[in-house]
Amino acid sequence: MGERLLIDVMPGEIRAALVADGRVVELFVERRGRESLVGNLYLGRVERILDGMDAAFVDIGLGRSGFLGLDGARTGERGDLDRIGDYAVEGKAVAVQVVRDAVGRKGVQLSRRFSLAGRHLVYTPGRNRVAVSRQIADEHERTRLEALAGSVADADGGFIVRTAADGAAAEEIAADAAHLRRLWSDVEASQAGASPPALLHEEPPPLLRLFRDRVSETTDEIVIDSPGGLAAARDYCGRFLPALEGRLRLQTGPDHVFDADEVEAEIDRALAPRFALPSGGELVIESTEALTAIDVNSGRFTGGGRLEETAFRTNLEAAEEAPRQLRLRNIGGLILIDFIHMRDETRWGRVLDALGGALAVDRANVRLIGRTGAGLVEITRRRQRDSLERAFTGPCAECGGIGRTDTARTAALRIMRALKREARKARPGILTVTAACDVVDMLEDEAAPAMSELAAILGRRVALERAPAYGRETFDIVAGQ
Repeated sequence: MGERLLIDVMPGEIRAALVADGRVVELFVERRGRESLVGNLYLGRVERILDGMDAAFVDIGLGRSGFLGLDGARTGERGDLDRIGDYAVEGKAVAVQVVRDAVGRKGVQLSRRFSLAGRHLVYTPGRNRVAVSRQIADEHERTRLEALAGSVADADGGFIVRTAADGAAAEEIAADAAHLRRLWSDVEASQAGASPPALLHEEPPPLLRLFRDRVSETTDEIVIDSPGGLAAARDYCGRFLPALEGRLRLQTGPDHVFDADEVEAEIDRALAPRFALPSGGELVIESTEALTAIDVNSGRFTGGGRLEETAFRTNLEAAEEAPRQLRLRNIGGLILIDFIHMRDETRWGRVLDALGGALAVDRANVRLIGRTGAGLVEITRRRQRDSLERAFTGPCAECGGIGRTDTARTAALRIMRALKREARKARPGILTVTAACDVVDMLEDEAAPAMSELAAILGRRVALERAPAYGRETFDIVAGQ
């Protein structure tokens, strides 16, 4: 069925879904006020040096300081004895680039090794090396592109050839290189007259970034539901992707652009912690600030056969689906997959091969490290922006963001302890408790003997009232006649 890109443009938000062979494989979301800053260059001021962490905090005008680690502060080769103080001084101005958006309580991550992305190339000022994307597999094409990039590189800067350059003509490579050098000249001119904090270079708007970074000539159709968005897309394709102009289409009629491929349902599934595998097994995906754990369960596997065979078939399905979930959910950082235990090393090799193959199509920087001593499979995936979960959801008001809530029994016992405290200081009379319905049910049923005993100890009558709108953590105690 090929590859289709569906783009939903609304005031304040742009969403896009990449559909390959009838399945959603990637989702892109950007909202006004939460735009990605990755790629932006700033002139900042070093606020604080942390020698113990070999890091600096830099004010770039965002309200929350950016983090500049020692590795990001280096502009050349790694030194054996260098420290953060060799590259940043408190109170001094420093030019930096955002390489990762703020995640949770962490501010943006910064680097002093700059890069400017074009359609076919990434320009690396100050570093004259040439590299080719690993996703271009054909050796003859890699050699050709490396030679073309080398011909436009010089002592002032080098180039990384992007995946989109596969098949590009020499003229296209040269034009991209000239465009990126002009951008860098603009950055240098801006820096010369700027006072920190100041924005030196801003990445293109979301729609154009989407076309620059994600659209390729393998895309069979691009459907946009906004006339303005379609006009911007036509202009971009006219300049950089003329072969795709005829594949652009405006979504008309009553149906939403996401309806045909059930994208909204896929988004809902991508926000759930459990994902069902075709044969009845499931993935359980849980993320923390430090890592993401994926547990593979056999569940209601319907394949039949012996336990080892069931584990193998479930693991194969998980190896093919887990990478798609990482892309859909935009999960980055350290990822650990707990596959079902197998004794056969040959089968383990087949599962890891399937996993590696599924990870290979990911445009993010992904590394399959292998199995740990505990039998977990370790993966790293470069994190640049918020995950889908962080983009679409926030902390739960009822559970306080921990993902779990009190049982009715726990809530009932908390109320009983509160009654003891309240009885000591409240005026004489009835104590009326207002709480969630299932908590009151617990107090009137299983906890009724304990409540009667407590009322006798307190010498008070306790009345219970149900509040359907209350969560289990919410209750009121009122003293009255």
